[in-house]
Order: sequence, then C-alpha cells, then structure tokens
Amino acid sequence: MQIISRTVSILEEVARRPDGGGLVEIANACSLPAATCHRLLAALGEDELVHRDPLTRRYSVGPGLVQLAGMVTQIGRGASIEAGMTALRDRWRECFFLASVVDDAIICVRSLPTVDPNRMTVTVPLGQPMTPNAAGSGKAILAHVPPEQRRRLIAAGGGMASLTENSIVDQEDFEAEMNLIRERGHAICDEEAEIGAATVAVPILVPEGSVRSALATIGPRDRVLALAEEGLIEDMKRTAAVIAGLEQGTIVDALVPGV
Repeated sequence: MQIISRTVSILEEVARRPDGGGLVEIANACSLPAATCHRLLAALGEDELVHRDPLTRRYSVGPGLVQLAGMVTQIGRGASIEAGMTALRDRWRECFFLASVVDDAIICVRSLPTVDPNRMTVTVPLGQPMTPNAAGSGKAILAHVPPEQRRRLIAAGGGMASLTENSIVDQEDFEAEMNLIRERGHAICDEEAEIGAATVAVPILVPEGSVRSALATIGPRDRVLALAEEGLIEDMKRTAAVIAGLEQGTIVDALVPGV
C-alpha cells in the first residue's frame, strides 16, 4: 500500500539524519507534499516512533522506534543477549539494562526489571535517554570513545548536567573519571543521577575495539555497592565480553565463574 511505503521512507530518512531533519527536508527527500509528510510524521509521533524537538522543530528517532528495534533484534543474536541479561537478573535480583549510542544520544535499548515483588528496586524504561556525564552507562561509553565524540555526546545530551550534588560537572574532574573507568574497566554512578540510587556499568568492547554500548545495573545505593564487592562486576564483565563476541561461547557460559 502507498501509505506503508511512504511511512517507511519517512522513517528511513529520519533515521539517517543524526541531527534530525526539518519537515521540508524530509518531505523533499521522500518526494512527498509537505502536508502529507506532516500528517504522517504527526501519526508516527503519537506512537513515539519519531520525536519532534519543540524548539528546533526537527524530527529525530523516537524511543518507540528504539524499542521496536530492540524487539526485532531479540531474534538470533538478540535472544542470546536477552538470555545473558536474564541470567544476571535472576542471580543478582536487580534491574539490568543495555544502553547504546543511537545517533548522538545514549538510550536504554533493553531493560529487565527484577522479578522479586518484595524487593525495593529502581528500573530504567526502554527508550529512556541517559544523561551522559551522570549516568553510569553513559560514563562507561564516554570513557571509551574519542575525545571529540565524547564532547559531541555530552553536548547532544544537554551538556554537563548537575542532577545531584554528586554529579561531576568540572571538566578536569570528569576527564580524571574517564581515565579511572578505563583503568578499572567499569563505571560507578554513586548518587550522581539520583539520590539513593547507584549504577554499575561495564562497556561492551566489540572485536574491532570500539564501544557503542554498555551493560548496567541499577538499584538502591547501599545494596548495589555491596553487590559490586561480591562478584557482580566480574559477572557483568564476563557477560559483556561474550555479548561483544558471541562466536566465542554462549552468554550463559559467561556467567559461570572461571570460564
């Protein structure tokens, strides 16, 4: 049907524009009348498949499209990633999530809340943007990208945000934090994004050496920091390593100490 092909072409055009696109730009690229393009973009926006910036009026990928992509990729390789995250969640009884760079934003693309109904916890919804300098997953990614990309991701995320008194906003202090994360191989967000909550995150270093994603867990501060001393970080690193190269073994294998 014509409306389906038009909608797909609009989604493809929005997705290939990292800085978003204006109505006229997208309409011209898709060879559509501006009125038709506006109507379809509005419909896509209702389901959060696209996002319209109220200030710039430019359209970019929405959290709904990120969630849809995550559902599709659960087939095959994605299913193995899901199995590994589920094993982590069931063992440690916390919320685990994956955050990835989507265009110039760091967004939650998979999230598994704890299944323990009696456990006080914190969850991260699919599609939620991560504050680059304050979120553990954001810091784990930023520490492993080139400086120019780090500056771009921070700027795209709204700059050095001060969400709590613990947020690192000084540039020198933040670069020191980046060095520390690279040295120890994981990031910790200790009440930097939310008072009472802590995040542990490890980068997913793909075979070619780049980092676009991080595996993270979040929960009440005292409990998460205690788990970090009890083997949680090592389990997460093993899982992240296998996620980065599934041909080396299964995700569940990574959760067995000593493998």
